[in-house]
Amino acid sequence: MEVSLARRLFRALIFHSIQRCRISETLCRLSVSLKILHDSNPSLLRISISDTGVSSSLEEFLKLDICTLAISSEQWDGVLSITTTGMNDKEIQHFRLNIRESTTSNRRLIKLPSTYKTFGAFSGTEVCFSTREGHSEEFVLWAVGFFKKILLLKDPNIVLELASENINDHMSRRESLLHENDETRAPLSLSGIKCMAFGLQEYSLRHGFTLHKECEICSSHRELLIEGNGVAHNSERNRIRDQLMVEAVILVMPVKLQPSCWCWSVNRPTTQVLCFQDYAPSSHLDSCLDILSSIDWPSFGLRLKEASVETEGKIAVKAALEDLKASNTHIFLSSQAIKIRECVPDLSRSIASLILSSNDSEFKRECTTLLGLSSLQSNPETLIESCISEKLARIIEANDKKSKAERGAVVAPSLFECGNLGENEPIDEETREADDDYVLGY
Repeated sequence: MEVSLARRLFRALIFHSIQRCRISETLCRLSVSLKILHDSNPSLLRISISDTGVSSSLEEFLKLDICTLAISSEQWDGVLSITTTGMNDKEIQHFRLNIRESTTSNRRLIKLPSTYKTFGAFSGTEVCFSTREGHSEEFVLWAVGFFKKILLLKDPNIVLELASENINDHMSRRESLLHENDETRAPLSLSGIKCMAFGLQEYSLRHGFTLHKECEICSSHRELLIEGNGVAHNSERNRIRDQLMVEAVILVMPVKLQPSCWCWSVNRPTTQVLCFQDYAPSSHLDSCLDILSSIDWPSFGLRLKEASVETEGKIAVKAALEDLKASNTHIFLSSQAIKIRECVPDLSRSIASLILSSNDSEFKRECTTLLGLSSLQSNPETLIESCISEKLARIIEANDKKSKAERGAVVAPSLFECGNLGENEPIDEETREADDDYVLGY
């Protein structure tokens, strides 16, 4: 069985196990045991995946397609051993599934004798299969990374266990592959998307964006990360089981805020995208790349250099970006807003000079009052210029938050908040054209 196919089967089985745990809506345990028998060449790898979620309907196993025609029978016989029971069941059911058999064959799924529960009420499912792997150790390392990615989502209702056991003629050595410091539990009060954000913050602050290294310097700068999140639903899907929800979290650390330590200076240019499908790491990155490529990045002051959608994914990512921009507008200005902001110092200086050069003392007093300045006894030009500059910057940021449709429909804020014109006051065309020119058109 090729490694890629073994990983595909492992990923599919973990995916369904997570779903059973989430459907139960109670605290569940998901355990994986990897046994390597070194007596044969290549070594035999026995994989057991068990969970304490709801019982299996067996449908997910009947639909498995692992490209069996490309699998050598010497590597894998295509057999899955399945054990499952429900909370109210009196028996534990056992099945033997041969994926090599046709989906219409009676020999594909064989029911084995059941065993009676001898104590308590419990539910769960265990799936086992064996494969001959030339590089079993590589599979174990991959499985560790796979599980650590699941831990990033911080699901409060799933406890993960991963263990390996090396067996030969002389000894057997068992080792737990997940340690206490691999999982920091998120606060119970956090929602699902906030738990995901909490986990991604931990990941982004690890040394070099890795799952295996921790750095005290990196992890001590969580407060410097800024976060945006968004959620999108597919309302056109009628059946509950087919409803689609996409959640997106974006974390950014502005370059000017990054600590001047070796870790950040080395990894500063790196952007990583992690994709999960129903809480399991997904290998289908094409749709994610399509989503990211279709986003209007310049409107957020960002640029997509290269990419190596479904509608819901794009909506969720865009919502996360808008959430990020709403609380950090000064950082995520559009390219056009940045160009306009570059003119603010000269414009502020010119307006301040016009006010101070006037011989009309009443005009000066009104201007300073409208700007919120009570006195101009010292450095009047600097005070007025600074005040105008701040107001212009806020106007640019406020207008940049709006969509193009909103910018066309809503009058931009004025520098001098003098109130709106009366509803019955006529506006001639020249005045309207002048106002349209004043609105920051971006």
